[in-house]
This record gives sequence, C-alpha cells and structure tokens, in this order.
Amino acid sequence: AVMTGFSTESPRALVIEGAALKHMLGDPELEELIFSIASKCEAVIACRVSPRQKALLVKLVRHHVVPEPVTLAIGDGANDVGMIQEA
Repeated sequence: AVMTGFSTESPRALVIEGAALKHMLGDPELEELIFSIASKCEAVIACRVSPRQKALLVKLVRHHVVPEPVTLAIGDGANDVGMIQEA
C-alpha cells in the first residue's frame, strides 16, 4: 500500500523508556546507534528513567553532539538534581 501525504521529511520524535536505556547505556556501540537515530529527530523523550540515567543522557549528548551543544535540563523534583547539574 502506498501512503499518500507521507513525506520522508516529516518531523520525527524518539521515545525511549528507562528499561531500554538500561541495556544501551554503557555499550559504546549502542550509545552511538541511539545518538545516530536521535540526531535525526526533532525531539527525544525519555520516560521512566532513573536519576542516574537522566544525568548520563545529558552527559552523552554533550559528548556525542559536535560542536558541543549548550544543554538545558528541566526537572520538577529532587531526583532531577544530578541531571540539572550535568547540564
């Protein structure tokens, strides 16, 4: 079937869950793969992630994105402190 009105240039988003991140973070090859996918997206949403995973995600963005970006992390609780400090 052919989809009409579909464009390969449509905005994309990546939604990734903490359970999936647990298997990816720490493996350089998988980290590179996820950032390759994420870099083609308008937005990346990480849900149900631990405070440590939040901070690590910010750190990895700063490492993998060239030139090094200015990062912003917004949180609503004490469990977000590590992520905000990393940003």
